[in-house]
Amino acid sequence: MERIIIRFVERPDSDEPEEMIKWFCHVFGLSNDDDNGIEEEILKSFVKAAYRDEGLSSSELKLHSDMARSTVIYHLNRFIDAGLLVKHGRKYFLRASEMSKAIEEIEYDIEREMRRMLDTAKEFDRLMLQGSRKQRKR
Repeated sequence: MERIIIRFVERPDSDEPEEMIKWFCHVFGLSNDDDNGIEEEILKSFVKAAYRDEGLSSSELKLHSDMARSTVIYHLNRFIDAGLLVKHGRKYFLRASEMSKAIEEIEYDIEREMRRMLDTAKEFDRLMLQGSRKQRKR
């Protein structure tokens, strides 16, 4: 089950890709100013791999530190929970071939889930109104 958390974070003034990657990590709740930049490295690696139409396994992901594989997998799972990565077999992939397409897919998921919630709320209201009418008739 995916859990998508989106925070409002001012867009960076810079048009530098590095700053935008950092911004995406902040928006999706994956990092903050106290982090060591691992999330930014992960996202950058997967964006580059997506442009080559490739995925990466946890062992293929090259990070600046000698991090335990279990820690790498922990971070990758956070990206899956955020909706940015998907896993197929042993490989992880950016959700779509480009960052903009990945965001569009997340937007679609959110809209679909909101429609489902609205439909359920309408059914709930109908049942509650029906129940209150029955009680008034008694």
